[in-house]
Amino acid sequence: MIDLQLHTTDSDGTWHWVKVVEKCADMGLTAFAITDHDTAVRREEIRAWGKANDVMAIPGIELSTSENGQTVHLLGYFLEGPQEKLEGRLDYLRAGRRSRNKKIVERLQGLGIQVTEEDVLRAAGTATVGRPHIARLLMEKGVVKSMQEAFDRYLSLNGSAYFPKDELPLREGIDLLHGAGAVTSVAHPGLLKRAPDALEASLKEWRSWGLDGIEAIYPSYSLEQTAFFERLAGKIGFLRTGGSDFHGENKPHIKIGTGSGHLNVPDELLEPLLERRDAIVKAVTHA
Repeated sequence: MIDLQLHTTDSDGTWHWVKVVEKCADMGLTAFAITDHDTAVRREEIRAWGKANDVMAIPGIELSTSENGQTVHLLGYFLEGPQEKLEGRLDYLRAGRRSRNKKIVERLQGLGIQVTEEDVLRAAGTATVGRPHIARLLMEKGVVKSMQEAFDRYLSLNGSAYFPKDELPLREGIDLLHGAGAVTSVAHPGLLKRAPDALEASLKEWRSWGLDGIEAIYPSYSLEQTAFFERLAGKIGFLRTGGSDFHGENKPHIKIGTGSGHLNVPDELLEPLLERRDAIVKAVTHA
């Protein structure tokens, strides 16, 4: 069993990366990937930890991109090429997050909620600040009773304090990650608000842009959705990925490896990813 979507305190998870990888190793996972949002700050540490402990710990990232007016989360695995161009664009995204957080705080203050940017930074600690940190802060202040309530009332698309964030075009994201020696996969495409025919058409176009895979296995998918994405992967020529989307206590119902209880991402998905990695790295190094 493998798990190719895990988040830590470096973005919006609540477990330190060492705790996450140690748990994965203790569970006997064949391979696992740390895919924090818009950061690959632990890339070398994760790779070194895996080598030292004789496990396949994969450095990864979940990149914020957009396409046709909708957010598309793009996963990148391995990151074995030059990182300078990618890091430059990540700096842009992080600056955008800081600006967004400020706007959200201002809107919360306008609603009469006593919260400051300093409060948010303290809540996040060393992590890249995101909406889950603001949601947890609202819980701590007694404004809401749960993370879900914080998002529903204030932080989601229709929330009263919502503000959009800067994102890269999906096509640029694919090229950036390939240039950084990463295999690409669209995270949880089943969560995209597109009808099946429109989604299939989008995925065909994204494949023509070089997208390598789709997250065909995900905790919230129905059996029908999983079958749909398995079929599309074969039809369009995508690699398949899958992951729990673990965030620690920010998603307490999601566990490493098993998701909400029934997730099972098979080892057989790993070898095609490794083959694609080798081809991408070879292309990058010989460019």
